[in-house]
Amino acid sequence: MLAATTDGKHGNGNCNVMTNETYNGKNVIWESKTKQIILVLISFLFTFAALWIGEYKKVQFWFAIVIFGFGGIFILIRLLNPKNIFVTYKTEIGKKILSEREEEFHYSFGIFDYDEKGFEITNEQIVNYYNWSDIETVYGYKIDLKVYDEICLNIFTNDNEKFTITESTDGWFQFISRLSENINSIKIDWYIEIANPAFEQNLTLLYDKLNRDDDEIRKLIKNTTVNGHLARLRIL
Repeated sequence: MLAATTDGKHGNGNCNVMTNETYNGKNVIWESKTKQIILVLISFLFTFAALWIGEYKKVQFWFAIVIFGFGGIFILIRLLNPKNIFVTYKTEIGKKILSEREEEFHYSFGIFDYDEKGFEITNEQIVNYYNWSDIETVYGYKIDLKVYDEICLNIFTNDNEKFTITESTDGWFQFISRLSENINSIKIDWYIEIANPAFEQNLTLLYDKLNRDDDEIRKLIKNTTVNGHLARLRIL
């Protein structure tokens, strides 16, 4: 079974902070600049206090110098570096960066590559190619990740393989869009059916090429569990 899942959360309209992110050629630091300035002032205040007292032989003196002195210098260097930009989610620049990131995620092919007949999945240096016609069964469901629900797809192919993708998978939006385009019986808005009601597993059959009856489908997915429990099947 190929589990085409990736780390990080993008689904449900949420975007986690990315590392090594740049904007207009500058390094994006998701922190308040004002708070950083306050931290510098506090750090240097404790450092100057330690120097003023001058108890050089005590451990507390060197602790203050190392922690507050060097810590303050580090933060100050980050603040003065012209290649850094400090943003928060509430600032205009922060909102713009989040908007552009979300748009990029929606249009990204991610781990998928497409041609006229099918798609290729590259996952941990393993490459698998499938024609759209190779897909025999598709069903979706939700998993509870405590803070949010995540929609998942299990896809069975005619070589008895199964791969799983989720909202966290890089390229999710483009894949589910093309899935509906190439398998007409899968509704374009199928994920809405699975998303509601909230906090339910909502295991739902989206497509079965062989048009098997309910009992056969249940046998096929009998090992599907959600949060450790056997899920009940719905059919769209």
